[in-house]
Amino acid sequence: MTVHHYIGSPYELPTGSFGIKEKLVPLSEVSPFNRNQKKEKLLTIYEKEEDAYGIGINHLTEGYSDVKHVFTLPYIYELSCDVHPKSIRELFTYIEEQLVEGCHIELYSCLDGDEAIEKDPSLEISINLKTLYFGKHYQLDKKKYIYEIGEMFKFEDRQFVVVVK
Repeated sequence: MTVHHYIGSPYELPTGSFGIKEKLVPLSEVSPFNRNQKKEKLLTIYEKEEDAYGIGINHLTEGYSDVKHVFTLPYIYELSCDVHPKSIRELFTYIEEQLVEGCHIELYSCLDGDEAIEKDPSLEISINLKTLYFGKHYQLDKKKYIYEIGEMFKFEDRQFVVVVK
């Protein structure tokens, strides 16, 4: 089944793709068989594998509005985020850049079709970007906390995460 991720905020967030480093090149540059076409097709390429990983923030699609009951915040967005550490680092870089001190952002994941089901309280976690605590007991390193979060954080089904600054 497909797992969906959501992000909630007390204010509007910028939407789009973040952290992905793609390049559009004409197909004729990568294939000798396509040199004489009148309408040049473009191909997306990445210099290295990690360049393909990032996040997408999109407005909530109508069919998924049942998830709103999980959040305490008014602005809910769909979050595209792979399980790759680079995507998680991009997510928390985005949160760090967007989150106003004294506010919080909420994350939630669930299986497709389970948006109306309650969150699992045993999976709730808090990440404090000001005190650098991941949960209650693990203190993140001040110089590499985004990297550490990228290595440690994993989305769980029906998990609710509060990120505070």
